[in-house]
Amino acid sequence: MEQYKLNGRDSAVVIEFDYTDGDGDIGLEPSDSLAPFQFGGPYFYNLQITVWEVDNGISKPLLIPSSTDTINFNDRIKTLTPSGKNKAIYGTIKLNLNAKPYFSLSPDSMFYKIRITDRKLHRSNEISTPVKPFVF
Repeated sequence: MEQYKLNGRDSAVVIEFDYTDGDGDIGLEPSDSLAPFQFGGPYFYNLQITVWEVDNGISKPLLIPSSTDTINFNDRIKTLTPSGKNKAIYGTIKLNLNAKPYFSLSPDSMFYKIRITDRKLHRSNEISTPVKPFVF
C-alpha cells in the first residue's frame, strides 16, 4: 500500500495485490444483472474493499459520518476468463483509492480489507493492508 500526498496531506492510496484462480471464473459482465448478481444484492460487487480505522489501538470498520453504514470501495471486476482449455488465471490488481472519502473523517490510522467473490460465489481469503497513519 502506497500513500500519495497533495499539499502535505494524504490524498490517494494505491493498493496492489496478486490473485490466482484455478478455474478462471473471476469477473462479471455488465449483463450479469440477474440474481444473484443484481444491483443491491450481496453479489453485485465481486470485489469487496472495506476501510478500517485504528483509533487509540482499537480497530473497527470506518463508518460514513452520521450513519451506521461502513465505508467501502466495492467494485465489479470484469470477466477475466481466458479462452482455450486452460482456464487457470493469475495476475495483479491495482486499486487507486481516495485516501479521505469523507471530509469530516480523521482517524489516527487506517487499513483496508479486501476479498474477491467468483461467479460460483466462492469467496477468496480476506487480505488486509498494513496499518498506516494518515495525515489529513
